[in-house]
Amino acid sequence: MADPRNELADIVVPAVPVVPGAADVAWLPWAAGGVIALLAVALLVGVWYRRRSARALRKLATAIVRREDSVPVLAARLDAWTRARFRLARVEAAQPPVGVDPAGWAAWAETLARLRFAPSVDASHDELADLCRRVRDWKRHA
Repeated sequence: MADPRNELADIVVPAVPVVPGAADVAWLPWAAGGVIALLAVALLVGVWYRRRSARALRKLATAIVRREDSVPVLAARLDAWTRARFRLARVEAAQPPVGVDPAGWAAWAETLARLRFAPSVDASHDELADLCRRVRDWKRHA
């Protein structure tokens, strides 16, 4: 006679069903590659976003050197860039940004205001280019 433990074993404790594809992990390298690709894209977007300010200043400096516009217009663009970069409401000689020499900032702000609102002379584009160089150095250190 048959052993009842062996005959009734499948009824009492059924065997684990085989799920097709459960043991197949061929998708795992593709998923890891996708995650790495997403992280690389996020890194590139972050670097591009951080360098946006430097690209804008470089474009402005090129416009100044090429004398593409009048001095008051270029000085207004430099003023707007400075306010955006240093998060200022207004460029004032009395209130320098954090990490910038107050005396150097005061002279810089006064020169910028003079270039924006006073009649321009022949050397105004050169002074404006010098202001761009100085603010580029501040941007690196601030």
